[in-house]
Amino acid sequence: MALYSFNISLVSRGKGQFIVAADAYICGEKLRDNYEGKLHDRSYRDDVLHKELLLPVGAPNDFRNRQTFMDALNSAERRHDAQMARSLRLALPIELSLDAQVRIAKEFLEENFVAYGYCVDMAIHAGRQDAGKKPRSIPSLGTPQDNPHLHALIPLRKVDGHGFQRTKLESRTRDRLKQLKEWRKCWADLLNREFERQHLDVRVSHESLAAQGIHREPTIHLGAGPIALEAKNIQTDRGDHYREIISRNKERERNLSRSKNRFRFRGRSR
Repeated sequence: MALYSFNISLVSRGKGQFIVAADAYICGEKLRDNYEGKLHDRSYRDDVLHKELLLPVGAPNDFRNRQTFMDALNSAERRHDAQMARSLRLALPIELSLDAQVRIAKEFLEENFVAYGYCVDMAIHAGRQDAGKKPRSIPSLGTPQDNPHLHALIPLRKVDGHGFQRTKLESRTRDRLKQLKEWRKCWADLLNREFERQHLDVRVSHESLAAQGIHREPTIHLGAGPIALEAKNIQTDRGDHYREIISRNKERERNLSRSKNRFRFRGRSR
């Protein structure tokens, strides 16, 4: 069953976050942060399936170099508490091939950000579960599946032929709840259109379970670390939280089943 997950946040120096560290992580590269004075080496990563810098028309050609791009962004943001970029993380359906995942990811990013003058650094991670090993069932968690996903960093400043612009005023207006809902819907529509094009009998919704009339509590993303510990029979806080949600959902299903059975029984009595 296709999963829908859309998470967006801000990378902010005021929260102790650094844009170069984030970019090195998602792209699996070695990048130097001249603002922080550190070298971030993530070149050992082997789960980055695709990475690409998406630039709007008129952006400086040297921005195609990731280190140059990061240096320019750090130089443009002088405040110690500057908000640097949007950080986007989207689940990618395992029902789609990598080529299809790349295509719809780029379509979404280009339509909603690049077309408006924003740069995007994107990467697709495999989200593999113990590559090369047969997945094994984890007590009370089931058998983990691969979790391919998209990471994208979108600087808050637009660019022109001279580089990053001096103001972020327009970017602030795009952080409203209405805009977020439009992005979420756009991503769901793109996925469903691709499912239909490939004749796949799956669909996703950007709406909450409650809005869809589904009386089930949404589960949480466990992450590679907790899954690895749970596989060794070491319980984690996230694993416990996950189990509690599953238990509550099963109880809801039992209560709903009892209610339906009582209704049918009363109907026959009449």
